[in-house]
Amino acid sequence: MKILYISLLLLLFSVAAHSQSEEDYQNALGLVKKAFNEKQATSLYEKFSSSLKGKLKQDAFTKTMDSLHTEKGTLSSYELILEENKERSYLTEFENASMLLLIQLSPEGEISTFTIKEY
Repeated sequence: MKILYISLLLLLFSVAAHSQSEEDYQNALGLVKKAFNEKQATSLYEKFSSSLKGKLKQDAFTKTMDSLHTEKGTLSSYELILEENKERSYLTEFENASMLLLIQLSPEGEISTFTIKEY
């Protein structure tokens, strides 16, 4: 019985150690805002997980982000509106539009999901 309790405690600590905190998400969002507003898509792309990089090539991502910046203007704020299956949806306010940002962090703290779409 004692081994079962110890095993459960170790499992809980393991899950907690790999869960991303609110601070982790705020840091990631700060990076998104800074990289977007300063047209530094490469610095954001570097924080993507290898699986996301495999799906989204750097050149295409950079062109899309630059085009979005030209069309929508600077990113001013974001507000969490939904969290589902560790993926968070933020209402994101730009200078000329409101959009939805979907983001998820991997257990390693990398960005494993990143989508900006019309709200």
